[in-house]
Formats: sequence, C-alpha cells, structure tokens
Amino acid sequence: MDTVDRIFELVKESGLSNQAVEKAAGLSNGSFSKWKKREYLPSADYILKLARYFNVSADYLFCLSDVKEVQQLGISLTPEEELLLNAYRTATAQGRFRIIQVCMNEMDSAGKGATVSAG
Repeated sequence: MDTVDRIFELVKESGLSNQAVEKAAGLSNGSFSKWKKREYLPSADYILKLARYFNVSADYLFCLSDVKEVQQLGISLTPEEELLLNAYRTATAQGRFRIIQVCMNEMDSAGKGATVSAG
C-alpha cells in the first residue's frame, strides 16, 4: 500500500465523493483522478492538507507508520483555543498574518510579547 492507496482508503471510509473531499480539503479539482491514474503523485502540501482534513498523522499518509491517530502532545485545548486554531488553519496567508498580529498585540498589551505591524 502506498500514499495514494491510503488516501483513497480514507476517502472511501469517509463515504464522501472524491470531489467533496477535494473541495473540503482545499485541493485542486481533479487531483484525485490524476493520482488514481498515477499521472502524478500528491505533493507534500496536499498530503498535509489531507492529514489535517482526515485527522490522521502525516506519517500514516507518507507510509512511515501504520498508526492513523495523530499523536497528542498531552496538551488539552479549551473550546476557544480550538476555535482559534481552526480559524488559523482555514485562513488565507493574509488572514493568518492578521490572526498572529492580533495575538501578538494582545500579548504586548499584557506585557508578554512584541507588537506586529502590517507591512
């Protein structure tokens, strides 16, 4: 079994169409078709997007491990922290910068960090 096989196994387990997963995971339309035909293989960026989408480890998709589960760091997030993390993960590059800027400004207000300005 290779990376492409594992991706399609996860898609099948999800019960969603290839197109639905491509769209939800932020992949190019038709990527799965090209991977299935082995016209080209998924980039590391796409594999990471799919690992996040399916909540599996990247090592599993890269066939470096047979363990699907993401290894937890022993840190429990509050619902607000999870919301912030999910917002960051789904944001554009500009949106991510704004999120970081707001966080750093908040830290500065509390005397714990530096301010980031738009550049």
